[in-house]
Amino acid sequence: MKKLFSPFVLWYIRVFAKLQLFKTKPFIIGVAGSSGKSSLSQLITIILKTKYKVDSTKEKNSETGIPLHILGIHMRQFSYFAWLKAVVLAPFKILFYWPKIDILVTEMGIDSPVEPKNMSYLLKIVSPSIGVVTNVSLEHSEYFEPYTTELDPELKTKEILEMTSEQETMLLKSLPKDGTAILNIDDEEILKSKEFIKSEVSTVSLEKEADVMGKNIVSTLKSFSMNIFFEDKSYKFTLSQPLPKHFAYEFLFAISVGLALDIEISDSIKVLEENFSLPAGRLTLFRGIKNTTIIDSTYNNATLPPVLDILDFVSEIGKSKRKIAIIGDMRELGEESEEMHEKLAEKIIKAVDFAILIGPQLEKYAVPILKKSNFPFENFPHVTSSKEAILKIVKDGDLILVKGSQNTLFLERIVEMLLEDKKDVENLTRRGEFWDQKRNNTL
Repeated sequence: MKKLFSPFVLWYIRVFAKLQLFKTKPFIIGVAGSSGKSSLSQLITIILKTKYKVDSTKEKNSETGIPLHILGIHMRQFSYFAWLKAVVLAPFKILFYWPKIDILVTEMGIDSPVEPKNMSYLLKIVSPSIGVVTNVSLEHSEYFEPYTTELDPELKTKEILEMTSEQETMLLKSLPKDGTAILNIDDEEILKSKEFIKSEVSTVSLEKEADVMGKNIVSTLKSFSMNIFFEDKSYKFTLSQPLPKHFAYEFLFAISVGLALDIEISDSIKVLEENFSLPAGRLTLFRGIKNTTIIDSTYNNATLPPVLDILDFVSEIGKSKRKIAIIGDMRELGEESEEMHEKLAEKIIKAVDFAILIGPQLEKYAVPILKKSNFPFENFPHVTSSKEAILKIVKDGDLILVKGSQNTLFLERIVEMLLEDKKDVENLTRRGEFWDQKRNNTL
């Protein structure tokens, strides 16, 4: 029944979403990449709201999330009845839903090289005029593996990365001639796409000469700062929020989008400094029990580069503190899981003082490396089995990173347990009845 029902519903909501876009005619900005899409979408929205009426799909970045958001249909559950209700509502939305927006910022996430989970399908729903791809790295590799016949592990990894890159950069290649591609020229996979881009290109870099450059990045436990260079001028950018290095790219991307839409760089910097905040579960700082500081990064843990970056960040800002990393499995990596978790273990040894690992992938691939190095750690199959031990391990004044994702882990439960002020629970990720039920069904 589901196999018959799903293709029809996908086609149906896509058609009505296209009609809605034809009716309202917003200027569309597409945001893709292996990580950082949600944060970047928020930054772009903050900047553009100073001049335009802006809507954002936020974390609804899939073949269902994007069209449902465009139609103004918000589903709390995904039962057959809920989908039937959405099907009935769609034509009424075309008649009666008239949002007044100038710009739609669309987060675009891919899970596979084939439709409907790929970029070509998302581009059947929306046609962006400005496109940004944050970075390209191995993500959801297990869903790409069936589409490669390569047997050599190294060559297979390379082929999967190429397929991932092809999907992510398809956004940039699809842009119209009068559009703008914001190009991260520090990412080799993205740089390869440059010759195939028809639109105008605005380059961003922390390492090379580019249209918009970031240098002199400094992050402490209380602030983040860098110098931004544009047209031979230097601008100071400072936030009272600690952030890892990869956020510098996101600020440059967002500022470049603003420039493409005639917003001065000084105005973008000012509005970001005044209004910047992170979505829940993305490097939120909390005061914890025993006078500890918690860095809550429990929203996602799907790819290796941002995990390595945040561990470097914790190492840098926590020099005078004991540093604990509570980390969950990186899921959906398929045959790449072994190598990715081994690299994670090597970084843990260099960056922190104690590790608490949660999940079977870390137990299988990271634990042997930590044991070999005599690194202090504990590992657990799931959150429930870890709680009592974590409370005993945590000491006064510790700096605690909690890094994980949903995928049956839901490490926000650990953050909740460690909070000094339980009222802060409302500021954690994945709130609401739907997620409560998901967590209750998970160990």
